[in-house]
Amino acid sequence: MAKGIIPGLAFAAVLVVSGCTSSPPQVVRPSGTASPATSAGSVASVAPLDVSPSISPSPTVYALAPIPAGTARCHTSQLEVALLGAGAATGNVRNSFEMRNRSSAPCWVYGYVGFQLLEAHGRALPQSLSRTTYSFFGQSDPPTRILLPPATPPLHSRAAGHAFFEVASEDVTCNSNQMSAVANLEIWPPDEYAALVIPAHGGDWSGGFISCGDLTVNPMQIRPGLSG
Repeated sequence: MAKGIIPGLAFAAVLVVSGCTSSPPQVVRPSGTASPATSAGSVASVAPLDVSPSISPSPTVYALAPIPAGTARCHTSQLEVALLGAGAATGNVRNSFEMRNRSSAPCWVYGYVGFQLLEAHGRALPQSLSRTTYSFFGQSDPPTRILLPPATPPLHSRAAGHAFFEVASEDVTCNSNQMSAVANLEIWPPDEYAALVIPAHGGDWSGGFISCGDLTVNPMQIRPGLSG
């Protein structure tokens, strides 16, 4: 048999020459992180791309915004409040609220709200009310001025630029009939004489406001929930 170059080996030789004369293509990954370049002569491994990647939304950043000089304190007519819901643990309850500036001008809030339980005909129900930065559920930030800009997302969005507060209570020393007597909630924004009245029922987590009448209010916060 005549000696010669076996066709398969000739083809392999061509591949070796090609690998020495040109760099392999860079692999572009959808993550945005550059992958290290492959060395000459190595074989690039191309992973299949996910045509419908799942992108997690960025967490909301609740930063304490600076208050421009000349910005006025918020008045009741500029504000709206919603009950986000209630959560309970071992007889302790926290009711969470969100406050929004519905006006066209920025304003700020500071401190504690006033709070009153109302029955269906608008009469005040018996209650006690204290103000503190601590509850069974943790520690809140101390009072600070919070800027409420205009044109923010609607209530229940838990958006940055809203203010939040919680009313802690308990659900052990009263029965369900006493608790269901609470029909509305009267809420005074800090340092205001006019109140907002909202329904005691609704919210995202439960059927509504839960309390036996012994209430503890924490100061206005820049984020929902307690800090620890």
